Amino acid sequence: MSTGTDNPKISIIVVNWNGRDLLHECLDSISRQSYANYEIILVDNGSADGSVQFVRGRFPSVKLVELTENKGFTGGNIEGLRVADGEFIALVNNDACVEEMWLENLIRPMLEDGQIGICASKLIIAATGKINSAGDGLTTAGVGYNRGLKVDRFLYDTPDLVFSACAAAVLYRRRMLDEIGFLDEEFFLYDDDTDLSFRAQLAGWKCLYVPSAVAYHKVNATSGRLSDLQVYYHTRNLEFVWIKNMPAGLMIRFAHHKLVQEIGAFFYLCVRHTKWRAFFKAKRDALAMLPAMRKKRAEIQKRRRVSNRYIKDLLTSVFAREMVRQKVHQLIRG
Repeated sequence: MSTGTDNPKISIIVVNWNGRDLLHECLDSISRQSYANYEIILVDNGSADGSVQFVRGRFPSVKLVELTENKGFTGGNIEGLRVADGEFIALVNNDACVEEMWLENLIRPMLEDGQIGICASKLIIAATGKINSAGDGLTTAGVGYNRGLKVDRFLYDTPDLVFSACAAAVLYRRRMLDEIGFLDEEFFLYDDDTDLSFRAQLAGWKCLYVPSAVAYHKVNATSGRLSDLQVYYHTRNLEFVWIKNMPAGLMIRFAHHKLVQEIGAFFYLCVRHTKWRAFFKAKRDALAMLPAMRKKRAEIQKRRRVSNRYIKDLLTSVFAREMVRQKVHQLIRG
């Protein structure tokens, strides 16, 4: 890539909590990027496994932010942003690693089109070689989903405008973040990237899926699939996404889709997987935080520049074939 304005600085933030065993592969892959003008920021959420000492000794060029408590994915990234110097902000999970051309391929569309605020990677499940995410979508019930989940990695090979990007490996334009805000700290874990992308779409920014920007993801390596932690935050935060962002007209239009989603989630999480306590605690806490979320909603809707029709056309019906396929797969895998 050329120098000057075509070679802006990118800050890459990695948030870590007791993930020492994951850090070598993650940071080593980031350190070998073909794009030269970047910095790596490692935010440690009060780890007790020697993560900080390992990074300081093995990757001395990494900018370390040491927190004394676990502020989650959202809080950790917010602390990383405070010390970031880049004109663009990349996030990489500590359980992900990236190909050498990853950053160069992500930044190129941003430099060509000033309306692109988010670039999504092609995420591959490290254990299977199948797709984890080819950009993310949003259903009419306000639930984010991974496009192309578990299909052959060589599919989804065309750049495409999508609703959202999985924050396991993503690039954001800082000017967009200055306008709409960064991750919502109250989410802590899960669905924070969907919330950010929804705010971006409402403000008129584009999200582009870049299939040549490839990252490998050890899915749920930190929190665990269907752990109480995952069920609680995912269930609670889905309510936040809906309350904060969904335009009122679309809330009414898709109320029955939301109801179907809630019933399905109840049977899947509570009846099938006996996650009663985490599920209902999440609903209770979402209700308690409703006033705060409504206040945030007022600010978000005030910045909206697009019509209900525009947002509606970006959504995927909960009854669409891809949604049904993912739900069936989920039930079979249990």
